[in-house]
Amino acid sequence: MNNLLPDCLALNCGKQGEAVARPGDLLNHTSFATASPLPKQKSFTKMHWIAIVLTTAVLALLLYWLLITTEGVYLGRRVVVWLYDITAHKYDGIKEFEPDAEQFFLIRPLLVRLRQVPNPLVLDVATGTGRLPGFLLEAPTFNGRVVGLDASRKMLGFAAEKLRPFGHRASLVQQVADKLPFADNQFDLVTCLEALEFFPSDTAALQEMIRVLKPGGILLVTRRKGPDAKLFVGRYRNVPQFEAMLTGLGLAEVHTNPWQEDYDQVFGKKTGNR
Repeated sequence: MNNLLPDCLALNCGKQGEAVARPGDLLNHTSFATASPLPKQKSFTKMHWIAIVLTTAVLALLLYWLLITTEGVYLGRRVVVWLYDITAHKYDGIKEFEPDAEQFFLIRPLLVRLRQVPNPLVLDVATGTGRLPGFLLEAPTFNGRVVGLDASRKMLGFAAEKLRPFGHRASLVQQVADKLPFADNQFDLVTCLEALEFFPSDTAALQEMIRVLKPGGILLVTRRKGPDAKLFVGRYRNVPQFEAMLTGLGLAEVHTNPWQEDYDQVFGKKTGNR
């Protein structure tokens, strides 16, 4: 019987239809391989954890740059406005404006330039919580009116409370800086503080400010400087570049004054006579 079967199936037969292996037949035959061990599960190595930590750190730095340092400007206008809306309630506390310093370094130079202008009309672009209008209207020698413009409704809400005591001498408008809702040659002074670098296009906003400025009127804007200034990729300008930009847009007597750690004041005068 065994001679008729292949060696690999040499079996003892029991009952009909049953095949019974002899002890050792299956285990000893070379055609049966031992079972392969299960593959080991991969575990996180030290390099994996280092990669995760580094990736997380890079993402955190990127978010900080996008949302804190550059205040959302590279994410679009809506993000910038949203960030100012959600921080409006603590904006003045963050800035810590000092009234005496504001009057001396900001308001006084403006009053000197307006001393020959009766009842001046002033536009403050990106007015925020009404910083400049408030300090200017508090000055005893200022007898004009101020319009504050901003894209953030929440910021304007706080500005309205601050400027309420000044009645009709203060007005507020919600609008973006590159589409000013005013006719040409309307204002004796246009200001824009600590904001140009957060506009989609500083050039477009400046063109609008100059458009609504009267011939012979004064423009005051700020130039970002300091350690963080060059982090505004594609937006940073040194003093000569900034002054050349304003001159090219039609301003005369352009000059820069040191002001704060992060900002210079830059003055210019629109060509023509009042």
